[in-house]
Amino acid sequence: MRTLATLGDVAQRAGTSVATAGRALGGYGKVAAATRDRVAAAARQLNYHPNALARSMKQRSTFTIGLIVGNICNSFFARIVRAVETAIMRYDCKVIVCDSDESIENELDHARTLLEHRVDGIIVSPTASETGELSRATKEIYGGRMLTVFVDRAVKGARIPTVVSDNVAAAHEATTHFIELGHKRIGAIVGRRALDSMTGRIEGYRRALLERHITFDESLVVDAVDVGVEAGYRATKSLLERNPRPTALIVMNNLLVIGALNALKEKGLMIPGDIALIGWDDFDAAPHLQKPLTVVEQPADAMGSIAAEQLMKMRSNETVDPSLHIVLKSTLIIRESSEKRIWKKSLSRSS
Repeated sequence: MRTLATLGDVAQRAGTSVATAGRALGGYGKVAAATRDRVAAAARQLNYHPNALARSMKQRSTFTIGLIVGNICNSFFARIVRAVETAIMRYDCKVIVCDSDESIENELDHARTLLEHRVDGIIVSPTASETGELSRATKEIYGGRMLTVFVDRAVKGARIPTVVSDNVAAAHEATTHFIELGHKRIGAIVGRRALDSMTGRIEGYRRALLERHITFDESLVVDAVDVGVEAGYRATKSLLERNPRPTALIVMNNLLVIGALNALKEKGLMIPGDIALIGWDDFDAAPHLQKPLTVVEQPADAMGSIAAEQLMKMRSNETVDPSLHIVLKSTLIIRESSEKRIWKKSLSRSS
């Protein structure tokens, strides 16, 4: 069986002591440039990989960051993952990505595992139960025993740096857009209403209606409970059974909107002729649908990058206010799925 090259093998090939080879590869201490190049060349020739455990013991860092997201299948979270990785790599660190699948137990298990692996810090999008119960990891691990930054979702009362988008303003703008087009009966589909991000979106929707003197109808807000395609399909079917049904629909998650599109197609409803539609978070297919989809685009890339930078500051012992709450603006991208206006029919009296 082929054995892995050791630091001693590299030192012998480079003609240096083991200590010098270690300093050259570890980037610490004084080593002449020519010697450093010679050691690096020897390491490449021998396909030598430094012992991460030994490195972490010497520098008291594992050079790893944990990242827990709600659903890696959601392109929004995939963008956050990519942004975090890009930012973290600049610090010569790696990212361990975990998917909670919006489960409190999964999130807690992942958090404990990351803690056991001595990651330098955690970035997490915290989940909640259907009743609003927060993950026990919030109390057991985050903020106390582990450097933590929340991304996408806040936790009320937790003194942990947080980076989110302005969900209230985004939903307010989307709802106002529909109202200005003449809609008054506007449906809303959320995924797990207890999540901080969803409560903000419902609040923005409610404010926009009340500002235009339109009654907030609780029956037009459907909680899909889950945030997957099938949940969006079921929630939309339920909403379409209302009498009269909505003339416009805001689906506040991009996986839910796929299910909504399936339900509308099954029902034979045309977009925007029979029902206008706004989705949440842009995705590759959105501009290329038969009726290109109007969406609220969250700044996922910026959220991931800023969260990573804040965690790296904390890792470097820079002062970061634990009550830091960064709110980024979303963008309403208007396409054909929301464009049709609803006109009041004028009644004429024949003479």
